[in-house]
Amino acid sequence: MKMTLGLLFLSIFLTSCGHFKKEKSAKQSYSPLVSFEQDGKKFEASIQLPKEFKEKVPLVIIVHEWWGRTPYILNRAEMLNKEGYATLAVDLYGDGMTVETPSEAQALATPFYKNPELGIEKLSKYVEMAKKDPHIDANKVYVIGYCFGGTQALNYARSGADIKGVVSFHGGLTTTVSSKGIKAKVLAINGLADPMVPAKDRANFEKEMKSLNADYKIINYKNASHAFTNPKAAEVGKKYNIPIAYNKKADEASWKALLTFLKK
Repeated sequence: MKMTLGLLFLSIFLTSCGHFKKEKSAKQSYSPLVSFEQDGKKFEASIQLPKEFKEKVPLVIIVHEWWGRTPYILNRAEMLNKEGYATLAVDLYGDGMTVETPSEAQALATPFYKNPELGIEKLSKYVEMAKKDPHIDANKVYVIGYCFGGTQALNYARSGADIKGVVSFHGGLTTTVSSKGIKAKVLAINGLADPMVPAKDRANFEKEMKSLNADYKIINYKNASHAFTNPKAAEVGKKYNIPIAYNKKADEASWKALLTFLKK
């Protein structure tokens, strides 16, 4: 998949949880760099603020697909900025790594599925650092994710994270996380034609949410396959013979569902 991203990052590691550093931006005058170092890798992301806002603003943290933090994810962040939200498009792989082939992506994503704590730990660091920014309303922090990122967002909610809500777009619903309770509101958006999120998984997920007394909602779109929000999905699916495809109707409907969820 041609999802290349030429990003240059600078990082200074502090033995505490991290730091803020102002980074120049052509679009916005304020975009502090949130960064930390772990296992020899740099994990960095920039808080992007809407052009116009009053006092503190809600923050939406965005977790990438298994390809890494690609332009597609950064575009979603810009779309949310236009809606009045601050955003933080995180990098869970480290060093800003992105890949093009399913085999490469699988190699990067598999450790997170085998050990969900990897994603939970990194998201916790990003969230706690971002909450310290003076422009962010720490009581209105959301985590959303796409495909791989959707699974990571749901696992973060399962960890009992103290955030407002999480949203998963066509993310895997199964987990090995043993949750004792969910504080965040949950929205899981799936496609009924997605072989990677079958009916059995959707049913078990709903049972799980009920057993945890979670405040949750599930939306399923007809004829929507895996990665239905990504305009390049059909091209990639055909190239690598994997069951993914873009669905404009489901994409637009799910975006509206996200905005409704955030506004509530």
